Amino acid sequence: MPEPAQRHLDEGTPGVGERTRRALAQRVRETREARAQGKPAGGHPEIDLKVFELTRIAVARIDRDPSLVRIGLENIERSIRQQGGYVPPCHAEWKALIETRPWSELRALLLENSDEGQRHRSNHPFMGLVTAAEREAIYGKDRFAESGQPPT
Repeated sequence: MPEPAQRHLDEGTPGVGERTRRALAQRVRETREARAQGKPAGGHPEIDLKVFELTRIAVARIDRDPSLVRIGLENIERSIRQQGGYVPPCHAEWKALIETRPWSELRALLLENSDEGQRHRSNHPFMGLVTAAEREAIYGKDRFAESGQPPT
C-alpha cells in the first residue's frame, strides 16, 4: 500500500494544487531517503529523529535496569489521576502493552523503523527517564527560549 502522501500524488486528488503536490513529492522523497538510511520516517522528519534519539536513551536505561518499565505505568497512572480519571487512548494502549508484553517486545515497538514505530515513540510513557541535559543536547538550547522554561 503506498504511503498517504504518495497516494495523493498518484490519484491526483481533486483540490490539491501544484504547490501542495510539490510539497507532497518532497515529503515522499525525504521519507524514502530516511528509511533507506535506516532512520525513522514520519510526518516531521527532524522532530521524529530527535524523538527517536530521546527514545533510544530511555530504552538504554531500561535495558540496563528492566525494573524501570514500572515508571511508564506510574507516569500513566499519575496522568490519569491529574485528568480526573480520563484515560486517553494512547495511555490505555501503553498501559495494556506494559502489563501484557515483555520488555523485549516493548523495546522492539519503540525502536521499530516504521510509521507504527514512530506512533509508539510519539506518546510512550518513558520520557521521564531522559534528563533535561540530554533533551537539551538533542533539541538545542534555543528550543525553549520563547517560554523561558527549561525542558523537563
